[in-house]
Amino acid sequence: MKLYYTNTSPFARIVRLAILELDIADRLEMAIADPWTEESGLYRVNPLEKVPALQLDDGRILVDSLTIAEYLDRTLGGNRLLPVDPGGWVAERRLATLGHGITEAGVARLIERLRRPEPYRWAGWDARQKAKMVRTLDLLEGEAAGFAGTDPSLGRIALAAALGYMDFRFADDTWRNGRPRLAEWYEAMSARPAMQQTMPG
Repeated sequence: MKLYYTNTSPFARIVRLAILELDIADRLEMAIADPWTEESGLYRVNPLEKVPALQLDDGRILVDSLTIAEYLDRTLGGNRLLPVDPGGWVAERRLATLGHGITEAGVARLIERLRRPEPYRWAGWDARQKAKMVRTLDLLEGEAAGFAGTDPSLGRIALAAALGYMDFRFADDTWRNGRPRLAEWYEAMSARPAMQQTMPG
């Protein structure tokens, strides 16, 4: 299988973290492909022109970071990132989706700032996306006891990738202010070797 990614994509980082935590890097080929340049040829592999994209051995393409991570966990990882039982799966997938949602809102803000021509930028759009991030972070601050610990799981990986993306792209938001439990958890999670190896930049 072949994974297409970029070093700065927070979505790709979720999959890269999963690969490292599952210790399956030797089972995949890794290829950097910039979705913003046609020269990368990514559109030939993935018509949605997004990263991450996982090309399976039969040529089919999987997109969406959570889907890819879950597939790798089920096929190569021995279900170590997601519980098999429905209740555990729902709890873990919910946390992963909340983290993923923070990232989606952040990327929407970044595109508005960096890709849309300045005369057409909409401050209201940025404010709306930021509000989504703030509300979700506040919710997770109240739920931090439920995902305490740093053993790798899909939810923890997705949330850690989201918080790392905020540090990388939205440091001025100072997301740690008023969220001591979330900040403490992230500090511990960030010490994991996989997190250190996948720092964006």
